[in-house]
Amino acid sequence: MDLNLLRQHLIYEFKNENDLLKAIEELSVKFTQNRDHIGDYLKDKRLASAYTAFYLTTNIPKFQGIIPWLPQSWLEDLRQSTLIDIGAGPGTFSIAFREWVGAAVEVLQIETSQIMRDQAQKLWSGLYPDEKLTQSKSSLRDLQGQKLALFGHSANEMGTEGVLNYIREINPDHILFIEPGTKDFFPKMLTIREALISMGYHILFPCPNNESCPLANSVNDWCHQFIQIKQSPDVERLAQMARKDRRLLPLTVQAFSKHNYSQHTKTRIVRVFAETKFSFEWDVCELNQNKHFQIMKRGLSKVTQAKLAFAKAGDSVEVEIEKTLEEAVRVKVKSINHHSLEP
Repeated sequence: MDLNLLRQHLIYEFKNENDLLKAIEELSVKFTQNRDHIGDYLKDKRLASAYTAFYLTTNIPKFQGIIPWLPQSWLEDLRQSTLIDIGAGPGTFSIAFREWVGAAVEVLQIETSQIMRDQAQKLWSGLYPDEKLTQSKSSLRDLQGQKLALFGHSANEMGTEGVLNYIREINPDHILFIEPGTKDFFPKMLTIREALISMGYHILFPCPNNESCPLANSVNDWCHQFIQIKQSPDVERLAQMARKDRRLLPLTVQAFSKHNYSQHTKTRIVRVFAETKFSFEWDVCELNQNKHFQIMKRGLSKVTQAKLAFAKAGDSVEVEIEKTLEEAVRVKVKSINHHSLEP
């Protein structure tokens, strides 16, 4: 997303770059140090525009980045679906979805903040002047065909019952969560996961099936992914000036559908331990079971070792068992699907 183009469609006009940076810093304080007032930016045009300029631009690439993780046959159905963007904010993932499809799409945004609705409408009208954006919740009853309910950094704020109430009301064919990859959010996502499965949904990512999550009672581990994305030069410059790394991002992605789609991933990395002189060590989820893998360095090329050293939570792997030990399973890695840019 081109930052200079986007700034033309903000509802608040910043005097200069320093003015924008100051507003971004205020947002950061609210998000990290003063969470009692986290919702203030939803009532302030200046802070809403700063959020749009920084977080919309840096979050849009997440959508494109997660596409390769998802079942391709499911993605074809998503292209034909109406997007219902729940907790849409300034329309981050509505725009990301529209850019991915590459053509006009039917979008319904649900957002409680009037300022954010105004910002989303101005952005959409500026970027896609000939395409309609719907923001009236009453339009739900008029929707035809398949529906995709997307929660983009909104489920963690509205709570589990809020999420499930929307899903019961919308009755979507498909559901996609793109949320922060935090330990605090994971229990909420687990509750939502179990509720959706009881409602007849199939989980398509990251789990290989609908069986119970092996991390449900874990104290130290939680299911999340890392994604490394490449920002446009002007956005990267803004991030550097704001002293924020928006390239390697933790996130929680979960995908559900009323229909089951073929999946091939059986093993996914949950936790990467510090590399030792002799081995790489991972905790993994293999067909909904916890296992500890050990990969010995001896005999591995430098290129292979570099790839294994780059492994992160969320990567899927295919392995061959070499030896079962008391504390670990020693394996040979046949392939690894990194969810971040390789070194």
